[in-house]
Amino acid sequence: MDIQLNKLIGDRCITAEQGQKLLAEIEPRLLAGENVTIDLTGIKTLLSLFLNNAIGPLFKHFDREQLDRLLSYANPSDSQRLTLDLILKNAEAYHRNPATKKAVDDTLARILEEMNI
Repeated sequence: MDIQLNKLIGDRCITAEQGQKLLAEIEPRLLAGENVTIDLTGIKTLLSLFLNNAIGPLFKHFDREQLDRLLSYANPSDSQRLTLDLILKNAEAYHRNPATKKAVDDTLARILEEMNI
């Protein structure tokens, strides 16, 4: 299945909610073993916040090798490719390494506590 990200989200992929919308589109298909291609044609802004919510949660179900086989990206710019690679690396470490997950969660909890949130 091909997803035209520009049509689904718009040319600025920046929010967690937008990422969750993409996740809702791709997760069931990937779980069913379907190949998914996300076409980045026309995307002007692609933020890590968006990708963390769209792609990161997939590591609950898949390892990197499985995702690389099932999920592909068409027409990314050089900077978008770098952002995707970084997000995939960090999300895999977070979801697959309990020590990394604990360190990140503890740090976030401390920051929120210091901010009185």
